[in-house]
Amino acid sequence: MSKHNEHSSYREKLIEHLFVGELLKLSWLEHECGLEVAKPEVDNSGYDIIVECYGVVRHIQLKASYTSSSTTQQKVHIKLADKPSGCVVWIIFDENSLEFKEFLFYGDQAGEPLPSIDNLKVAKHTKGNKDGVKNERPNIRVINKGQFESVNSVGSLFNKLFCINPPETSDLTKPASELQQVNSTIDDFTKLHRIKIWSKKPWQKNHQLIKGFLELESSSSFVDLDALIEFCSTNFDGAKGEWKNNFNSMKSDHGNSHGKIFFTVGNKLKIYSEARKEIDKFNW
Repeated sequence: MSKHNEHSSYREKLIEHLFVGELLKLSWLEHECGLEVAKPEVDNSGYDIIVECYGVVRHIQLKASYTSSSTTQQKVHIKLADKPSGCVVWIIFDENSLEFKEFLFYGDQAGEPLPSIDNLKVAKHTKGNKDGVKNERPNIRVINKGQFESVNSVGSLFNKLFCINPPETSDLTKPASELQQVNSTIDDFTKLHRIKIWSKKPWQKNHQLIKGFLELESSSSFVDLDALIEFCSTNFDGAKGEWKNNFNSMKSDHGNSHGKIFFTVGNKLKIYSEARKEIDKFNW
């Protein structure tokens, strides 16, 4: 029997601690010690750790396999899908050194729940009953390895977990031109009512991002994202990564995003005309 089989529980905890350590180290070096980590008292909701950074809370189910393992699937509890940003991180590590070689990620962007797993294959018990039948486990689903996304470094995984500098998605957040956004209709904006609420909360980050944009716009021919983030981090509380995360939630009405306010044209930062009409009604 190999060491990995004989001491599997020991190894499981060791890998978990090493993983948390890597996240905390990265938080120390690059993210102003903003990461918080917690453990559930009871393990019945399909996750091993809870991590929070830049206002994003992730419930993570951890899996681990060494590089030469033949494992091709993982089992996940359906309750993980109830969490707002639940996800699975499958750690691939070197069998001898325990060095992390790759991460496999199953989940959605920050703020979005786990992709639906209801229709995935129902797992079965590994051992049969007295009749030799392996009964189904109705609360457990099987996710094949091919359904996971490969992430090659802990830094890239950190960015994915906490929505730091995510890639633009042209169909949701960035019109190809100003003409496209002019042709948007009021039906494309389902969260405009929030602008009135933000206007009355000067301590709130959505308020401060809009205020910062308006102040920069009044003194410059155009505003870019770096200038806005620099302005907010200098004049208000919060790290730059936190401001970027909040800004990204103001580019779409989808899911748990804050609302469709900003878009870019080239390197210029703009506000949708429908959102601007609402913003201009209030004092900032």
